[in-house]
Amino acid sequence: MIGDGATDWTATEGEVLAEPAVNPRAIMDWPRFVTAWAAANEGFDLRHAGPGQRWWARLAYKCGIALTRIGGTAAATTACAVLAALFVPLISAGGGRWPLLAVVLMAVGLLGEAASRAVSVLLGGSMRRDAFYRSLAERAAEICWLWAAAALGAATLLILACGVLMAAHEYVRARAMAAGMRPAGTSTVGDRPLRIASTFALLLIAGVVAPLADDLPAGTSTLVLALWALLGLFGFVQLLGVVRKGLSR
Repeated sequence: MIGDGATDWTATEGEVLAEPAVNPRAIMDWPRFVTAWAAANEGFDLRHAGPGQRWWARLAYKCGIALTRIGGTAAATTACAVLAALFVPLISAGGGRWPLLAVVLMAVGLLGEAASRAVSVLLGGSMRRDAFYRSLAERAAEICWLWAAAALGAATLLILACGVLMAAHEYVRARAMAAGMRPAGTSTVGDRPLRIASTFALLLIAGVVAPLADDLPAGTSTLVLALWALLGLFGFVQLLGVVRKGLSR
């Protein structure tokens, strides 16, 4: 029958209405992001972090929102962070003021790592898998930082010492966490913030003093690495003590 609605129904039968575009910010605002972050990071609540750490987490969150809107993934963001880290030694090798540009690329790589964490939380993917690849990316970045020190002429023995301490520290930390310790319980002065600060200082000082004398970047880089190695050794001993005490309970 015409006009009884039957033909109208058959004309639209089978049509699928297009779903509206999903806005990641509408799905997970900052409070919900903090809750999801805590669930993915052993209960660590960003609201109880220091001002600097909260600011960095908010920046990573905003970058993560922007990346998810254009279809970015945690894996792609991590790969970009590694690529930025790879250019740090390549640019530092140019000498002169080039290490100052390497500082910028290092900061971009670190922001990429943080944004990768945020994207992983926002998309709710396989966070353990993403964390595994991100850990590999962090170690690769640290190797690139030591490579940059070598390109600036730092002492080879200190470069090797810092590399060994970094690997030993992260290995013991990983085994302790596998045995049941919380990440916060394994924090020491030799953690990654020491390596980040040391590399920033190394590159900045090298870029500033390069015009004064050709051999100054090598000397200053060696001094910074010596401090890195000293604090790294202290942190490693501290970590062994913390792990021994934590696992004996």
